[in-house]
Amino acid sequence: MSKKTSLGQVSDFDIRLLRLFKTVAECGGFSAAESVLGISRSAISLHMGDLEKRLGIRLCQRGRAGFALTDEGREVLHASQSLLAAIEGFRSQVNQLHQQLRGELNIGIVNSLVTQSRMRITQSLRVLSEQGPGCASISA
Repeated sequence: MSKKTSLGQVSDFDIRLLRLFKTVAECGGFSAAESVLGISRSAISLHMGDLEKRLGIRLCQRGRAGFALTDEGREVLHASQSLLAAIEGFRSQVNQLHQQLRGELNIGIVNSLVTQSRMRITQSLRVLSEQGPGCASISA
């Protein structure tokens, strides 16, 4: 295969193909990856061919002699693992944002309500404040 000068933009489809490639490499071949991926060997072969064309690199030797990554295939596998780990890290960080209280809460209360023990507003606000990182302290 001829080598391209640069890859250019990495699309969602490229990432799907790289996930497939990573699975095939980790399973040690198309046959072993079939059940993990839930698609046929011929479909895996088509997708691998698409990825090789997209990258301009032969990623693996396949055939009667068995499955083996090329030197370039090993490098692409390593780069794929780094990329997919970075994507997973991004996903985790964004999901973590949904787990934390954020923003500012301003409440106007008539002074006598704060001092009444049965209202427990100060205690409730202190508990809420403790749930959010970096929240200011609550004072009556």
